[in-house]
Amino acid sequence: MKLAGRKVLVLGLARSGVAAARFLAARGAHVTVTDRAPAEQLAPALALLDGCATLELGGHQPDSFTAADVIVVSPGVPELPELTLARRAGVEVIAEVELAFRCLHEDALLLAITGTNGKSTTTSLLGEICAATGTPTFCGGNLGNPLIEAVGGPADRPGGFIVAEIAGFQLETCTSFRPKVAVGLNITEDHLDRYGTMDVYASIKNRVFSWQQPGDHAIANAEDARVVAGARASRANVWEFSSARDLAAGACLSPARDEIVLRMEHGEERYATGLLRIVGTHNLENAMSAFLAARLAGVPPTALRLAAQSFRPLPHRMELVGELDDIRFYDDSKGTNVGAVAAALDGFPRPVVLIAGGKDKGGDYAPMVAALVRCARAVVLIGEATPIIAAALARAAVTFPVTHAADLFDAVRIAHAHARAGDAVVLSPACSSYDMFQNFEHRGRVFREAVFAIGARRLDLA
Repeated sequence: MKLAGRKVLVLGLARSGVAAARFLAARGAHVTVTDRAPAEQLAPALALLDGCATLELGGHQPDSFTAADVIVVSPGVPELPELTLARRAGVEVIAEVELAFRCLHEDALLLAITGTNGKSTTTSLLGEICAATGTPTFCGGNLGNPLIEAVGGPADRPGGFIVAEIAGFQLETCTSFRPKVAVGLNITEDHLDRYGTMDVYASIKNRVFSWQQPGDHAIANAEDARVVAGARASRANVWEFSSARDLAAGACLSPARDEIVLRMEHGEERYATGLLRIVGTHNLENAMSAFLAARLAGVPPTALRLAAQSFRPLPHRMELVGELDDIRFYDDSKGTNVGAVAAALDGFPRPVVLIAGGKDKGGDYAPMVAALVRCARAVVLIGEATPIIAAALARAAVTFPVTHAADLFDAVRIAHAHARAGDAVVLSPACSSYDMFQNFEHRGRVFREAVFAIGARRLDLA
């Protein structure tokens, strides 16, 4: 993609916006960055720019949008009137990941993962599997390093692995983004405040398959009809995975659920689930999709087994943090929607005392309630969503105790009192954190403090 001498407007000064601006300036583009936040709120980002771009802060100037040759949009930026004006003026509007794709070596192996839940775990696991081959590997995207930082790096070469978590926000403004292997994990209720309906939300997520060609691979969750439809609408080879039934091709579980079975053109392979340190059916699904993606990308089984055995849960994603009285405490603070919590509880290896609640996101709690009926010892509720979740549990006439807590320290004390030896206390809120905490990471840290405050010993399966 020719950049030298072109006028490029970067919209949004979060991490990917800063990375895009630096990349563009280094390649000779005339870069302007714009953000609604004032300069004093953006000091760290501005320091990283180091004078490489013209600044328009504290608001947007419509003339800069219509005068640009290209606009690069950061993830999560809403549709703005200025973008509408730019498109009418013939200005191309693209995502940072689209910019990165256009600049990557065409023979680098781009593997992209999307879905409502499980993206970060699957991306991280797949990245470690690829890296275990000894081949230069980049792992990032919506997780960690922006994808634009892969361009020109060690993995940006023929046969290099570029593993990217891709959010729906990023796919909105893609026009040619083509992974060699694309994974669609699931599409469950989330971000409807932005997209309005599940059909619109699904259409955005499924754009990860849209520009694939024959010879590429599309991997879809066989139990999610929306994902399967998106994959089958592509021109790629379609593979499916399922934790619920046997598949003639793709990835599934053995009858005893103690092996992940891959069935591909060259035959069948089996990998013991005991290799994995991540728990729950949803994590078996994450592993199945990562294993299948890796093998389709040419990773040998030895590297896959080595990486799977050493992989640890990401922070705040069903992370084992402590134990007291043979009760284990898990931090799943990243479980910020109902689908994530329902998936986390499905197949959980211990009876659960769940700590849930926070700022309600407008979803239907019925799937979470159904999962709790199968595995819950008790539920402890916190935050603004307490009456909403309590009402959903009451409608289901659950027989386990439902208790309200004043804060997270109180919730941990109550949960420990309800739990029995052999149980698990799980923080998996099904809500955002912003009623009580700065973000889900802050909530997870406070949970750990509360766990250790009651005398639990620190515990890590490593």
